[in-house]
Amino acid sequence: MSYKENEVVAKYTKGNNLSNCGEYNVNDLLEMFDETEITVDELGNTNGVTVNDCIENDLVTKSLVVTSECDDMFVYLNNDNIEVACSASLDYEFANESI
Repeated sequence: MSYKENEVVAKYTKGNNLSNCGEYNVNDLLEMFDETEITVDELGNTNGVTVNDCIENDLVTKSLVVTSECDDMFVYLNNDNIEVACSASLDYEFANESI
């Protein structure tokens, strides 16, 4: 895992339309990270996989984690089953992206 647990702001579990905390949906994820490549391993490789590749019929097809690191946000493939509370950081970033 190449992110720290305290950097995680939202988690999407495979097969769901909403983040685990229920505050964000797949459309929010697409609005913020359209065509963004996701990190798929601990070495930081993306293998060309984008957020869009992980969404089908308004459901995530892979478990994803959204992080906030040093004023940047990233999406990782979630190979771990960590519990994540929702974060005000994502609310702030989403609000700024919508302006």
